[in-house]
Amino acid sequence: MHFFEKVIAGSAIAVLCHVPAGLATPTTPLRLDDAIRATVEHNPQLSAYRFKTDALAGEQQTAGLRPEYRVGAELENVAGSGESSGIDAAELTIAVSSVIELGAKRDVRLGLVTARQQQLQTEQRVLTLDVLSGVTRQFLALVAAQEQLALHIEADRIARDMLTSMRRQVQAGRLAETEVLRAQAGLARTNIALRQAEQAVRRERLLLSAYWADSTPDFQTVQGDLYASSPSLPLSELQSRLANNPDLLLLASEIDVLSAQLREARSNRRGDIEWSAGVRRFEDSGDSAAVVGLSVPLGSGQRASGAVATATAQQAGAQQAHDSARVRLEAELAGLVDEQQQASSELGILRNEVIPVLRRALKGTADGFELGRYSYLELTLAQSELLDAQLAVIDAAERVQQTRIELERLTGVALNDKNNEVTQ
Repeated sequence: MHFFEKVIAGSAIAVLCHVPAGLATPTTPLRLDDAIRATVEHNPQLSAYRFKTDALAGEQQTAGLRPEYRVGAELENVAGSGESSGIDAAELTIAVSSVIELGAKRDVRLGLVTARQQQLQTEQRVLTLDVLSGVTRQFLALVAAQEQLALHIEADRIARDMLTSMRRQVQAGRLAETEVLRAQAGLARTNIALRQAEQAVRRERLLLSAYWADSTPDFQTVQGDLYASSPSLPLSELQSRLANNPDLLLLASEIDVLSAQLREARSNRRGDIEWSAGVRRFEDSGDSAAVVGLSVPLGSGQRASGAVATATAQQAGAQQAHDSARVRLEAELAGLVDEQQQASSELGILRNEVIPVLRRALKGTADGFELGRYSYLELTLAQSELLDAQLAVIDAAERVQQTRIELERLTGVALNDKNNEVTQ
């Protein structure tokens, strides 16, 4: 768990979670670190890397083998004609043979497998970061859905209380029956919005539990701080952290693998020497003699030139893809920073300027409605404006947090901790 702790410590993942330790139950909220723990332990994508690691371990074992020894036997001058008839003139040769690898081929093979293992480790770390970012975004979406549901529950309560009050006013002769009919229709619409908000919470809850392969989640709510403060860093500092970007790390690992393949192609320029050594027995005389042989391939450099050219081109192409991705990510980073600043500005204006004004306007309208100065439509308009603004606050707060998560994923570093790099 050390890697996961380094990734999430101090990040938006940690910021959202401010409750005591303990697993969620149907009656207690689910904490974000519980969701992360369940995801790490049970996410199908993450568990699949165990088999890939075992497969590469087998390849490494094979790559480390030295050329095998062979034992051969050859019987000549048998079952011929004349003096070579039968086995009287037979010559039996028993020899041991093998290959002398030139060009450090064994080291090159091991280097290629090692590069692929490192690439797999990078893929696993990047996938883990992506999955953790995904579960955090989904957790945040559920927190926002719960906040929206709370507003609709309150709006439904107010609508019911208002309808009850208006019916009493009709009975007292202070209000027309048509206003009650409008209030009934308004309550129905409020109830529809409430049911939609409840369904949204159920949907977001299922999407969250899917990260740990649970289609029947036993928790009902989650607990997190949607309005946690988010540090703002200069664009130049964020750009300096792009070296830790997961996509760039993957491309860098691909370059390393292609470099190892290029070294392998170059090592094949030097052909291997085949050798053999043995004993030959002459049946007609009963004598024996040593037999030694060497075989050197010709034209190995020319035969390997095509593979070298291919590997060189592939390495250059991967490097160009890495450089192009860096340029694209810089533009994406600038866009995310601008988006976060815009969402943060909206959140501040809504909370500090819009909401207080609309609350005062609603109170004044409600007081005037009780005195008969305002109609029911004017009152519901004031209520609707406040509810829309409150929903906009939740949306802006969610966007602030979501963009922060994206920035952390893009830079591979928690925004308030320069040491939490994905490479660690």
